[in-house]
Amino acid sequence: MERIELEAALELVLSRTIPIDEVFKLPLQKTRGLVSGEPIHAPIDNPPFDKSPLDGFALRSADTVNASETNPVRLRVVGVVYAGSVYGAVLLPGEALRIMTGAPMPEGSDAMLPKEDVQETAFKENGAQEILVSHPVKTRENYIFRGEDIQKGQPFISLGERLDFVRLGLLAGMGFATVPVFRPPEIGILCTGDELILPGNPLSPGKIYNSNGVLLSTRLEELGFHPRLLPILADDPETAATQICAHMENLDLLITTGAVSVGDKDIMRDVFTLLGAERLFWRMNFKPGSAILCGAYRTKLLICLSGNPFAAMANLELLVRPVLAKLARRPDLATRRFQACLKTPFPKPSRSRRFIRARIETEGVSDTEVTVPEDGHASGHLYSLLDCNCFIDIPAGSGGLPVNSIVEVVQYNA
Repeated sequence: MERIELEAALELVLSRTIPIDEVFKLPLQKTRGLVSGEPIHAPIDNPPFDKSPLDGFALRSADTVNASETNPVRLRVVGVVYAGSVYGAVLLPGEALRIMTGAPMPEGSDAMLPKEDVQETAFKENGAQEILVSHPVKTRENYIFRGEDIQKGQPFISLGERLDFVRLGLLAGMGFATVPVFRPPEIGILCTGDELILPGNPLSPGKIYNSNGVLLSTRLEELGFHPRLLPILADDPETAATQICAHMENLDLLITTGAVSVGDKDIMRDVFTLLGAERLFWRMNFKPGSAILCGAYRTKLLICLSGNPFAAMANLELLVRPVLAKLARRPDLATRRFQACLKTPFPKPSRSRRFIRARIETEGVSDTEVTVPEDGHASGHLYSLLDCNCFIDIPAGSGGLPVNSIVEVVQYNA
């Protein structure tokens, strides 16, 4: 089977990716990062009443029309209202009410003055308090209106919006205890290989620790998913097919690593045959990660990545990530492509299309600069990926890239 270009592979897998349409309600605090399953309108005004923005005194602006430094207006303080309580009378001409931040403005008032802007005194004969106002106060001065932030009936969460801390704060302020969200996708990660053992176990001869499982699962967690890291599979086609069949019952997408090349133990093509899975393509026309097998099993995608860590990571970002964006209704997962200036050389020629790890050092409208590690570009190397946040997409047939080359950057860590 001929190797497929990345763009054609994306078109193929995305055509077989069906966005999840199941909607259910979850407790508000369990919906961070999930996607709103319906448009949400405000059931109340926010704030639900006119209120004071400061500690001070509520008053009637008409009482202060003639106030001045030389002829201050005297207003009698008739009480106090705190946040969470209500003043139960109408404020009459000549009266003021001590009011705290967030408390409802009393009926009859139309403005307030901060405490520091008035002079407080007391009547000698009975000790009653009064304030002196030395300047006219405007109507609605220092006044927060009912519905000033959000009005009842106003749409404030759209269908398909990802719920972040601001949106959850708005929902809480509207009194929502539960929120309708699209069901997040169930993703499985399954690593194959007789050589793999779990970290924490003694490293016996010929064995290696399973870094791919942690690498891929934690990357998906960074992107807002909660994948299942499944038990390691031995290189046996029948066992692998049985296990994959069982796992797929409860998954929307299964990602495997390893056993996709042409060696004696590269079993995944045999597994596809045993499963009766539809093969969409095998091997892509770029490096690293050209060894990749993708198919559909019972309408669900089964994507088998390279077993080499950087190759698997490149496969994940370039192919799996767009699938997840569509499956989970997450357009925010789209990678960014732009041109940048290479500030360190990459002298190695590229006979085939190649994606190399790189780092954006400065980013601007016209002066984005990227650097590449000096070495460690093999598909099995992981250490040189530290602190990288993009790929450089090098076309097939390119010579070495000197300093100040203009390159195509694919930013994945956005």
